[in-house]
Amino acid sequence: METKSARTPEIRYIALGAIAAFLYGSTVFSLFFAMPLQTSWSRGGYRAFIVSLAAALAGVAAWLFWQYRGLPLGGVGGLLMMLSLPAGLAGAMALVNAGFLAGLPLVYRILTGSLVVIAIALPSVYSLFANPDVQTFLLKGIEEMTRTMDSVGGEGYAGAVLRSNLEPRVMLEAARRVIADAFAAVLFAFTFAGHWFGTRAAGADAPGARRLPALSSFSVPGRLIWAFIGSWSAVLALRLQNLSDLRAAPVLEALAWNAALAVSFCYAVQGLGILRHVLERVAPTGPLRWTGILLVVLLLFNLRTGAWTAGILSVLGATENWIPYRISKGVQT
Repeated sequence: METKSARTPEIRYIALGAIAAFLYGSTVFSLFFAMPLQTSWSRGGYRAFIVSLAAALAGVAAWLFWQYRGLPLGGVGGLLMMLSLPAGLAGAMALVNAGFLAGLPLVYRILTGSLVVIAIALPSVYSLFANPDVQTFLLKGIEEMTRTMDSVGGEGYAGAVLRSNLEPRVMLEAARRVIADAFAAVLFAFTFAGHWFGTRAAGADAPGARRLPALSSFSVPGRLIWAFIGSWSAVLALRLQNLSDLRAAPVLEALAWNAALAVSFCYAVQGLGILRHVLERVAPTGPLRWTGILLVVLLLFNLRTGAWTAGILSVLGATENWIPYRISKGVQT
């Protein structure tokens, strides 16, 4: 019986690793890869995390090998590069939970962890884009897509406009630019989500669950407002005609956009916290409160309303530095 009870937790953590591999293989939910790993850490510490991580990376490697067999990704080297993203997300989770960072606010710990995943994964992404074989493969895929869309446009002015905007190399360069401008911010957001939801999923009795505040009391450190103002000022400045030479430097624009989007995400979460606090005061029953939050989430994931909703939440969170929306803020963690 002792052997069976000793093995049960390991099986649970292996299962969490398998869930992480499944999420990554689903493509749509791939960046939620770190959530089950964080649950393992919250439940069983770093040993449980290592067990789940080993199972997850084994599953992801097998899936990548099967999914991309025959594609020009550089053999074993390409496979290792593609493993850099999940490995980086796991490294970010480990750093966020590290004891020597426990005294820092949650946002700063996640920012530190995000720098790890960015440093590991971003060079690999650029290496893949720079690979001539990969570029040829991507261009073929874009050309097939544009031919399909071109047939929809037909002849005449509308078809000519559509064809001029679907030039494969232009689209490939635009995709590379979008990745550069948002890659770090997206990884920061998913590192945050992985830590938050993974810790919550571990349950209230998990040691790690006590380190998170309630959403209604979440607030970011006050000094982050200067990063919010400064990064968006840089983004707007680079739009000015007089600074067109600076805009020509992709690194500066990428730094400005990534910083602005990452900090805005923090304030958007704070905006959700303010909304949650208001709903708790107006609607004391659980279902009504969650209906309001669910409505906001649906607006966020709608193509037409998502950007506006995210912007309003970010401004709401940022302006709490001057307007006390909540009578008493929660303890920053």
